Amino acid sequence: MPNRFVSFLQLARWTSVIVTLMYHVRFLLFVDYGDVHAKTALSAAFYFLTGLGHESFAVFFVLDGIVTGRALQRYPPGAAVARRVSALYRLLLPGLVIGAICDVMGVRFLNGFGLYTAYPAFSTLTLGYAPLLGNLLMLQPFFVPTFGSNGMLYLLSYLFWSLILLALCARAAWRRRIVLLAAVVALAPSSFLAWAAIWLTGIAVVYAGATRAARPPLPVAIAGVVGALLLSRFIGADAHLLPSPFGAWLIEWKYVFVGASFAAVAWALYPIHPRHDGAVDAAVDGAAPQTAAFTFFFHFPVMMLLAAASSTFLGQPLMQQPAPARYGEFVILVAACVGMTVLAVRAGASAMDAVAGRRPDIAA
Repeated sequence: MPNRFVSFLQLARWTSVIVTLMYHVRFLLFVDYGDVHAKTALSAAFYFLTGLGHESFAVFFVLDGIVTGRALQRYPPGAAVARRVSALYRLLLPGLVIGAICDVMGVRFLNGFGLYTAYPAFSTLTLGYAPLLGNLLMLQPFFVPTFGSNGMLYLLSYLFWSLILLALCARAAWRRRIVLLAAVVALAPSSFLAWAAIWLTGIAVVYAGATRAARPPLPVAIAGVVGALLLSRFIGADAHLLPSPFGAWLIEWKYVFVGASFAAVAWALYPIHPRHDGAVDAAVDGAAPQTAAFTFFFHFPVMMLLAAASSTFLGQPLMQQPAPARYGEFVILVAACVGMTVLAVRAGASAMDAVAGRRPDIAA
């Protein structure tokens, strides 16, 4: 059972990362589905799969909740939260540097098709000291925009503040805890509350899975994921399905259904006695999960740079109609993004080992 759960974690993590990448790359290379001239079964399947971007965010948040839940079982609450915050900053600090380098290179040398300046609906370049400081303090998107072209940093901030709130609730008495939660619900943006709720389902998996309570049958849980994905794509961005403001809320909170259904699958697979299982611990908190997390949060500037280079050197305009050559370029760009971010993680780890005076093979 633990091996099956480990395989599930690894597959789900990298699937969510790849689908997220595909989602963003497709927006760069292809027109919206409504603007496709010759719709085919291939294009319909391609747009459906690459349209599951935010659903893949929900999967990633559930997985991060599982990581946090495992830490809470192994360490006191304060120490567990400190470890998770430290892990986020180990992603953030090199990620901001790499992102800034990619953005400066792109806007100065590879902006022939205006990717960095002519597509504000896709990404707005916000390089500067104020956004940098704000992102270092995890204040995006509440008070500052995300730094550079990296539109994914708001999710990193959501995880950070979810951890901070978890730590505060763990230390507070019941009455103060209720007051704190009421204040958060009243004052925090609805988007933050939705993603925090998804993250909490991952923590719930760990605590529910470690008990002998009845679990959902795996086929039923999988069917729930399929149903939630179909429902999410049906809802889309149509705010008119429900009267205002419920239609807008439905668009934000539909991903909670996806996250909860995926958490049910994780619960069905969770091992009965995982507390001291080294394979599970490595799968949730090792080097490979950190690499996947870096790719998830910091692929945006790398993707922008590679797309800008492709457009500049090959003369390929952005946002074109589906075509075999375009599909091939899509696959190459996604693979190149993964390759560059993985290399960046390894280079950063080697640099840290060198600074610490340790050989990389010993540290590993």
